[in-house]
This record gives sequence, C-alpha cells and structure tokens, in this order.
Amino acid sequence: MKIDDYRLIVTLADAETLRKAAALLYISQPAVSQRLKSIEQEWGTPIFIRTKKKLIVTTNGERIIQHARQILKEEETLRELIHSSEGIINGKLSIGSSSLIGQTILPEVLGRYIELYPDVKIQLQVGSSSQIIANHHDFHVSIIRGAEIMNMNNEIFLEDKHYFIYPKAKADQLEMLPFIEFQADTAYLKEIELWYTEQFHQLYIPKIRTDQIATCKALLLSGVGMTVLPEIVIGDIDKNQFEVKLLSAGQQPLLRRTYMSYDNDVLALPQVEAFISLMKQYQ
Repeated sequence: MKIDDYRLIVTLADAETLRKAAALLYISQPAVSQRLKSIEQEWGTPIFIRTKKKLIVTTNGERIIQHARQILKEEETLRELIHSSEGIINGKLSIGSSSLIGQTILPEVLGRYIELYPDVKIQLQVGSSSQIIANHHDFHVSIIRGAEIMNMNNEIFLEDKHYFIYPKAKADQLEMLPFIEFQADTAYLKEIELWYTEQFHQLYIPKIRTDQIATCKALLLSGVGMTVLPEIVIGDIDKNQFEVKLLSAGQQPLLRRTYMSYDNDVLALPQVEAFISLMKQYQ
C-alpha cells in the first residue's frame, strides 16, 4: 500500500462517512469509494461495513487501521528527524494535557516556547486526564494527573497539596454549606469522600458537581459553597475572606501527582526534547 492509501483509510475511520472523508481529502466521493474498494481487495478483507448513516469498522478493519496509523506516525517522525538534521528546531509538537495544567502552566510555557522556537507547529489538545490517556498515541507528550501511562516514561512534574476552602463569613454554617465537587478520577474523589466523612461525620453528597476546576473555583469565590482545591490554583484566593486549610488523608497531606508521559524515542526529535526541558524549568 502507498502512504496515501494509509492516509485514506485513517481519514475514513475518523470521518465515519465517505462524504466527509472526500471533503477532507479534497477528492470526489466516487474516487474515495473506488480507492477503498481497491485497498480492501489488496488486503483480501472488508475494512468497513457501509450503511446509510455511517461506516462501521470491521474486526480486521480495526487491525488494518491501527497499522495504518502506526505507519503514518513513523513516516511523520522520520520526516521530522530529517528536517531536524538541518540544525533548525522546527516540525510539529503534539501535546495532550489535562485541563488544569492547560489552564495554568501551559500558556506561560508555550508562550516562552514559541518565542524560542517560532518554526515549530504546535498541536494542543486539552481535556480530562482519562481522555488524554485514552488518546496518548496521538501525542508526543501527555501531561496527566493522578495516573501513569503503561509502557511509557512517566516523569513526576508536580506533586501538589490540596486545601479545604470556605468563606469565613459562613464558618458557622459548614455542615449546611453546599459542597462543590469538580470532575476527577474515582480514586481521587474517594480520598476526598473519606476526608469529608471524617470531618463532618455525615455522608459525602456533593450538592454541586462541575466538569472543570475553574468553574468550581468561580462558584467558591461567589460564596456559593465550600470545596477542596489543589495548591496550583489557590494563589490568588483572598485569605482575609476565605479560610484555607491544608487537607490531610489520614495523617498525611492529600497529594496529587501530575506526570509528563512520553515514549523515550521522541526525545530524538529536537522540538520535543526542547519542550520537555522547558517544562522542567517550571516545576
């Protein structure tokens, strides 16, 4: 198969329809259909089941698409290595980051990175750590909280403490004050639940759940309720108005690790090695 054939079946898998794939590839739909037919004949097995609504990947198709993605990734890495030998740091840098790091540290790091390496094209995806882990093969570097990625190099980037925060004006209403919870992994929320049960001697039932720490913090600052926040986001909280107490799990402070995860092979790419080195300066 040619590289363009691998690119076609990956695009079909992502687009899920012949029409969308044709638009992305700037070729006609009949041409896409004919090329797909030839590719399937070459492999001797259907890659997709055609339906009126979408393309459904077959079992063998999953294996072929995975192989195609790997081939395309290897080709891109080779091209970047060839370009890097010219002595200029350029190429592409792909990063997957947890929302918290994407909202706090990364803007400053990437601002500096762009100043130093203006020829690098950056692709950044920000989301939950579970989303980044699930798609980590798409990134040169994954920045995640709470868990390591199997078979990858996982470096501890941060290890931040957590704090119980509430409005001082409502200190006498804590048992009635709504608890605000932000989306996180199950093990982490279990630790908060255990702490809450010990602290208040009642069931942990958050009155408000948000998908982002930023929203959780905004609700806290508006006086809506109380919450637990990581050290990385509390620097601007007015301690004259809010009580900020170190949170402990048992006899130890509740700590949460942030990891930089990557395959050691990507360090051969100067733009990736430069990014990792710059990140370490912000630890």
